[in-house]
Amino acid sequence: MRRRLPPLTTLRPFEATARLGSFTQAARELSLTQGAVSQQVRNLEDFLGVRLFERHARRLDLSEAGRQFYASARRALDDLERSTARIVARGARETVTLTTMPTLATVWLMPRLSSFTSLHPDIDLRLMTSIEPADLHAGGVDVAIRVGKLPGRSYRRDRAHIDLVMTERWDGIVADPLFPDALVPVASQALLAAGPPIATAADVLQYPLIHTVSRQRAWQDWFQAHGLAFHPRADAPEFGHFFISMQAALEGMGIALVPELIYHYARQQSTNLTAAWLPAVRSAGEYYVLTHESQDTSPAVQAVRQWLGEQAGATRAQHGLDDSV
Repeated sequence: MRRRLPPLTTLRPFEATARLGSFTQAARELSLTQGAVSQQVRNLEDFLGVRLFERHARRLDLSEAGRQFYASARRALDDLERSTARIVARGARETVTLTTMPTLATVWLMPRLSSFTSLHPDIDLRLMTSIEPADLHAGGVDVAIRVGKLPGRSYRRDRAHIDLVMTERWDGIVADPLFPDALVPVASQALLAAGPPIATAADVLQYPLIHTVSRQRAWQDWFQAHGLAFHPRADAPEFGHFFISMQAALEGMGIALVPELIYHYARQQSTNLTAAWLPAVRSAGEYYVLTHESQDTSPAVQAVRQWLGEQAGATRAQHGLDDSV
């Protein structure tokens, strides 16, 4: 059956113009003249019989039809780009790019990478760290580990907020659960031995509290879960990542609030770190492995996805991590 498709030469100029909002910028990106880009867009509009842009004196706006067609064109070009990269690399050692949060990479993922290499010597697993939303459509990242809320899933009001955004584009995303997220206050044994006893959650307020930038509301939510009000001090120490906050707690600067999973692995490195109060407070979100559905045909990506699931299962069993926390 003959396909009724628009001229394929018009798709890249249209997609670039829609994404950048400018014929001029699209022409610069594609190394074409502005007139050539504008003409290709007009050719596409003539083929479709609709206006894809509302043209104003100083700007371009996508029409309703343009917005719908842009979403389809972008998905198609993204898929072609990924397929092209896989075919070009076929026969060579395959590379999978994995992005995860810095602290999780340090305390959980890095110590396990040698086992993946032993199982899959033909796959080069490249690790990147970031807390920014993962972009699994652009082609630069194959697998992402992020923590946050799953779209459409409801969470109890008493659970701690997760301010991080896992991804800004959920179309085509496959999310595999790794671990629940629960927060636990940790401190050095020496600090707690020298300070007032902690018999209730309220007693934690007698100590300096260490904050982590990526979870601004963590302490507020933790105290709220225990029925307590909390007003942070302006001079409270604050650090960029949980790993640094835990180091500050180990050095006796105060009590840090960190994910329970990370605490368990930090305890293996230093028995001086201890939980100041238990049980942990469950968060409104979980850790997930994110991939794009187009990667279902990539054996290398699926090998990474399966290995991460197996490692997470072993971790949940070892530390009793489950949704009942």
